[in-house]
Amino acid sequence: MKITYSAPGRAGIIGNPSDMYGGCVISCSTPVRNRCTLESADEWQLPDDTRLWYAATKRLPLPSGQKYKVTWETNVPRSSGLSGSTALLAATLACIMTARGEELPEDMREFAELVRDVELREAGIVCGYQDAYMCVLGGLSYLDFHGKHPIDSGPLGTLLPADIPGEFLLVTTGVERLSGSVHGPIRERWLNRDRQVIEHIKELANLARTVKIGVAIDVLAEAMTRNFQIIQELGGSGEDIDRLVQACLDSGARAAKLAGAGMGGTVIALTDDPEECQQKLTKIGYTKFLRPTPTIGLLREA
Repeated sequence: MKITYSAPGRAGIIGNPSDMYGGCVISCSTPVRNRCTLESADEWQLPDDTRLWYAATKRLPLPSGQKYKVTWETNVPRSSGLSGSTALLAATLACIMTARGEELPEDMREFAELVRDVELREAGIVCGYQDAYMCVLGGLSYLDFHGKHPIDSGPLGTLLPADIPGEFLLVTTGVERLSGSVHGPIRERWLNRDRQVIEHIKELANLARTVKIGVAIDVLAEAMTRNFQIIQELGGSGEDIDRLVQACLDSGARAAKLAGAGMGGTVIALTDDPEECQQKLTKIGYTKFLRPTPTIGLLREA
């Protein structure tokens, strides 16, 4: 028996991190994917970092008596704010369900909810909802998480194809950080009814609603700029990100903001010419680039 699934990373274009709090986001999958292969073996062979593996098998135990070789391939830049851990967990859970003889849900939003719940409750990683939905469903989507809560998941989220102008460039700082280190403090302030956090989260969700279909590129640029200002005001940015955002603007981008949680990670730039922007950023020392691509989500591979 040999089973392989893969899932893409994701880049938040606008609205993040309101998805954790019942808000709305526009998000796009990445062209790079993380992959899990599960195959029968005489002895157990596990990856070096087993945190996600044990989280997955705690929720979905494998049949007793069978041993497996588990191989992970991680192409989404590690701890970069592009949901690499969520993509890997989604692929791993799909392999385990298949090995257990179970079918994945017909409504894959239910599988996305499983991924998010395992990541939060079994792995102890504080994360939003767009991560799991985008890694499982892929594409370029407007996601509405009305009724959701940081702890209690509430109803299924809704998705619509997004129609937004312009081209995008993802630039990674190379600074690794865990999403929980950023989401955690903001989540606690929201749960404690901090007025600033509550008002800012509402504004972030409204930004996504405003630009989801058919806006001018200048309107999208203004919304992305405001999104980043809000993240700064909430304490989700840092020197490396602020410096990179300014470098993107100096390199011709119309706007730039965090693509994920913050405090390191990756910036998404809205630009008329991604190639020229990348060339200018390369000259000042940045080396890790991606182009967001509306690609398929969770996929079983031959």
